[in-house]
Amino acid sequence: MTERSNRTRRQWLAVCGGATAGLTALAGCMGSDDDPETDNGEDDETEKTDNGESTETASGSWPMDRFTADNRMVADDRSGPDGPLEERWTTEVEDVTLSGPVIDHGLVYVADETPTLHAVDLASGKIEWTFEAELPPRAPSNPQWDPTTPAVTDDAVYFLTDRLYAIEPDEGEELWSIELGSLYAGDIRVFDGIVYVNNDGELYAIDSSDEEIIWEGETSGTEDIAIGDDGTLFVIRRTNNDFEVIAFDVFEDETLWTYSPPGNSPAGFELMVRDGTVYTHEETSVVAIDPETGDAETLAEYEQTEETYPVSGPAPTVSNGTIYSGGAYNYPAVFATDLETGDEPSEWESRNIEDGPNGHQPFVSDGTLYVWRDFGYVHLDALNPDTGEQQWTTHTTDHVDLLGGIVEGYALLENSVVFTYNAGGGGAISALEAE
Repeated sequence: MTERSNRTRRQWLAVCGGATAGLTALAGCMGSDDDPETDNGEDDETEKTDNGESTETASGSWPMDRFTADNRMVADDRSGPDGPLEERWTTEVEDVTLSGPVIDHGLVYVADETPTLHAVDLASGKIEWTFEAELPPRAPSNPQWDPTTPAVTDDAVYFLTDRLYAIEPDEGEELWSIELGSLYAGDIRVFDGIVYVNNDGELYAIDSSDEEIIWEGETSGTEDIAIGDDGTLFVIRRTNNDFEVIAFDVFEDETLWTYSPPGNSPAGFELMVRDGTVYTHEETSVVAIDPETGDAETLAEYEQTEETYPVSGPAPTVSNGTIYSGGAYNYPAVFATDLETGDEPSEWESRNIEDGPNGHQPFVSDGTLYVWRDFGYVHLDALNPDTGEQQWTTHTTDHVDLLGGIVEGYALLENSVVFTYNAGGGGAISALEAE
């Protein structure tokens, strides 16, 4: 691993202390359930649709995949949509696979594998601009790779191909780019002015101000990354019928620890960090890993009653003293576990909605638990986080012409949800709002 900067940890951490820092740039700096402001400090505006009717521009932001750099998926101070939901708009893109969406500046940003970055107006669904990156030499003319979900701050949209591009968010002009090397799927997280990238197992920390790589590492089989509140990079990777979690200090160019579960554990697809603790799933349990030592503690055990494992790949979500885990096929769509006792809360009923599979990490927003369920993860269920009682449900793809696909990613705003859907004939970006 090579360190490319002599800045100290204190200098890096000082970035988060500026009183005038941009709101979306601070999304990863939160150490509690408080989430970033849902706009850029401007009031909602009223625009005119094509038929002359006025519509309120939706406020809100979803800066990166899984909302914040720690993948916590909790925003207690932010209300989510009150459904059921109906279509606001849908934009279909033929013959491409789409990434998950991110939102800010009144735009929805989505990448595809051609590789192109699309900026779509949040209010109307109109494509405002596209940025087409060049394929590297010797790249296939039709690369079959999964595009990486972008990330957006006040200053830039970060778009990953074999390079990391910083794109001006309003007009789509390239600000700068850095060559990395791989066209395959990856991850982007932004925290304290540092852009953390997984590029097919090649890991980077990039200073967005100096536009340079400050650290490099490599972990083949990387599935997910998350950033701790001190800038520690946590990585989860597949090994042979197993997984490992690795903690990197990118400022001191040091591997802090490696956790591997005892025996074989074909799980560990995602991880999240909350209050300094790293959480992930093993086949039938939730484990919490101490960020200082790498020692793990089992917090929840789920009974295996079928041939499949009871929990699915997404990371657990922890909110208000409860762990929420997405269930697999033939299991409850979501399990709840009291963080202190390790038992299901007394008021919780896991069969309040139909069984899984649950395909995305649960999200908690101001008293509502949101769960994506069913084959293709096309049902969005809003639950009471204390009891599991269903508040409403929406079949999100009834209006989409593409069949047999999957909800790739989503962003929950105060009054709406935006998601991407991939099927054999192409992809779609769709916005739903309360009826």
